[in-house]
Amino acid sequence: MGERRIPQRVLGKTGLKVSVLGLGGFHQVEIGQSYVERLVERYLEAGGNYIETARSYGGGAAERKLGRALVGKRAEIVLVSKTGQREAEGAWQEINESLEALKTDYLDILLYHGVNDREAVKAILAPGGAAQAFARAREEGMVHFIGVSSHWPQLLPWVMEQLDLDVVMYWVNYLDFCHYPEIPQQVAPAARSKRLGIIGMKPLADGYLYRSVREAFTFALAQEVDVLACGFNSLEMLERDIEAVCAWTQPNVQVLETILRDAPELGDYVCRQCGQCRLPDLDLPKVFELEGKFDRQMFDGRPKEAPDYALRQRLGPWFHNQERAITLYKPYAERVRTFLEESRPLPACPYGIDLSWKLRLAHLKLTSDGRFPAGAADDF
Repeated sequence: MGERRIPQRVLGKTGLKVSVLGLGGFHQVEIGQSYVERLVERYLEAGGNYIETARSYGGGAAERKLGRALVGKRAEIVLVSKTGQREAEGAWQEINESLEALKTDYLDILLYHGVNDREAVKAILAPGGAAQAFARAREEGMVHFIGVSSHWPQLLPWVMEQLDLDVVMYWVNYLDFCHYPEIPQQVAPAARSKRLGIIGMKPLADGYLYRSVREAFTFALAQEVDVLACGFNSLEMLERDIEAVCAWTQPNVQVLETILRDAPELGDYVCRQCGQCRLPDLDLPKVFELEGKFDRQMFDGRPKEAPDYALRQRLGPWFHNQERAITLYKPYAERVRTFLEESRPLPACPYGIDLSWKLRLAHLKLTSDGRFPAGAADDF
């Protein structure tokens, strides 16, 4: 097992060399200390060196477990944590708590956690805001580099102009690229233009792409990304991830198109944003993009096996962007309503999607009160 070595990339202008497979700390909350130590040992043995957690994961439990597991190993890793505190006092407290829990005197990277709206940025930059604590921590050598994570990536180009950043973190996976095409089209180019390191979170889309580990990593590593922060809580998961990243070679466009075409998780319902159904008077890809922002296009009105249904129910609203999606849909709602009433024909979808059915369902979701399907169960 020790023969495979996880490849490395340079994390933007930080100059840090990081393994392309990162160990995400969230799922360490779910397992015991001894197993965390086994995971960390195997990860480091395979050449992994990027370990990321957050103060909020399990109320500090993830940091404490990783801190114990990393005793004597600190020099081998790039250690990252996050704080969601927006005021200097709270951020400073959490920075110190993170260092204590992780048993270290510095973090390689500290992230502003979950910056999802302009109000958060304003609070961070205000007098007495978290930016002061971050700057102090960097001046005192407690933090070497600063970054931001977000679950509303279309905000990030603006955030990059406001905050002093070295790295940025957002989703990199083929499911959420269908819902947030702004990531490859706008966010990644903006980050690279500033030479920011790019941390890709959720390469398996919160575990939803578990049937397609090799394909998911093939796609993700072909994007503008330096490290993929991946959650795993078993040695079996870790071994599959190691195998996938160690076998990776740069795919051509045809390989990536095949992944999108054949992905079982996308099937004949999720819009791939190819643009072929865009009409002169109705931007159907935009409607389906907003449906993806609403519930990741998880609800398709079809019968499901119980585990799949439960997973979709959990992951659909995971990022709490339903209200945003509904608001963004309002300028399209009347046109779509008229279109549906007129029963106008739609072009054939190259992915076999029944566009008439999908448009009707997307409209129902995006004109609901955010509780669809429960709130609109009689309407479809």
